[in-house]
Parts: sequence; structure tokens; C-alpha cells
Amino acid sequence: MNRRTLLLGSGVAVSTVLAGCSSDEAADEGNGGNRTDTGDEPAGSDVDTLLSIGETIDRDEPLFDPEAERYEGSGRENLTDLSLDDGLTTVAFEHDGTADFVVMLGGDEEAVLVNETGMVEGATAIATSAGDYVLDITADGDWTLHVGQPRAPDAEIHTPPVEASGTGPAVVGPVGIEDTATVSGGHDGERNFIVMAYTEDDSGQFAGEEVFNEIGAVESDATVDHPGTVWIDVQADGDWSLEVE
Repeated sequence: MNRRTLLLGSGVAVSTVLAGCSSDEAADEGNGGNRTDTGDEPAGSDVDTLLSIGETIDRDEPLFDPEAERYEGSGRENLTDLSLDDGLTTVAFEHDGTADFVVMLGGDEEAVLVNETGMVEGATAIATSAGDYVLDITADGDWTLHVGQPRAPDAEIHTPPVEASGTGPAVVGPVGIEDTATVSGGHDGERNFIVMAYTEDDSGQFAGEEVFNEIGAVESDATVDHPGTVWIDVQADGDWSLEVE
């Protein structure tokens, strides 16, 4: 399988995420307000809270990808020669500056992955087709990115009904959807509340299913017809909650 390699411009340190804890250790720190508590129970049991992708960073397989990478930098940088397989790509990020923090993806799929201001941490997801990509980063402080293409083990795949909650941008899952599911969502922020459902095998810019795309406070339900091992991408500026049944 064609795996990816990232080469960074000057001034950026590159290091592979090391497997520094046992497979049953959850990370002590996740994505700030996006942390969830899943305990040690396997999927399909009484577990009812989805995992934040950021919580996998300190596991044996960060982002459920043995080749996930950790990249650090400061200020404006370009990550070039990024080669991705077909499938879902997740990016967990942190920024400690005070101005805009923007991460743009260029290549076969082009997208603004992150557009935040000031200190922020969270995650985002995008379905990508196999190819070479570039990440352009605008920042005024130190930043960290974890890039991976998740393949969650069966024991981690939750069965509805499940729920998740957090603050700000996050990627939560994985949940196994056999046919359709009903998603109830709430948001108390002021800006866009955008929720997308992706399977791990989704590829290309038109993949995935839009669950919510609202502005401001939201209390709504939607039906998701997207079977597979699903990760839910949440873009929000306030507290949010999801229930999948």
C-alpha cells in the first residue's frame, strides 16, 4: 500500500509518534474540551461515549494509524511531499499563538482544514483520494500537527446508542452504522456548527455525509444513511453534544 511521507521546510522539527504506552492506556490529555472518557470496555458492550481522536495520540497506534506522524513548527511553514492513501485523513492540532492559525490542504483535494484564532487545540477530518498533497500553515506561535489515516480495531468500534460532547472542533468515533442512524445535535456557539459523517474508507472531496450545517445555537435531529465504520467531524465554536441512535 502506498504510504505517505512528509518533508518539512526549514525550521520545522519532524518526529514519529513513539509507542510510549500500553494499548489499554488512554491518553491523559486529549483535545482540551473535546476529551471524552471511554474507560477500558470494548465496543459492543455498555460503552456509550465516543472517543475523541486526540485521545489516541499517546497510544501504541496514534490516530489508529501505526504510521501516524507528529510535526512541530513555529510560525508560517509548508509541509510538502505529503502522500496519502485513499481513505479518511484526520489531523489533530494545537497552536499557542494569538493571531490566525490556518492549515490549508493543497493537491488532488483542496480545503481549509483549520481556520481558528489564538490558542486552540482540536481535530479535523477530510476524505482524501490517493495522491500527493501540501499542507500550508499560517501561525504566529508554536504549533503541532498529528496526521494519520485511522483504521480502528474492532474492539474500539462502538455500537449505537452512543453520545459525545465537547467544545470546539473535534473528531469523534468510531461508531459502526449498519444501515441508518438518527443523530441528535446541540450547539451553543455563535458561528457555524458543521457536522460530517465519514467512513474510514471514504475517499475524494464529495465523500462523507453532511449531518448538520447551521449557524449559532442548534437543537436538531438528522438521519444519517452512511453505513460503515464512521468518524464524526465536528466544527464548532461553542459547547456541543451529539447522540447517535
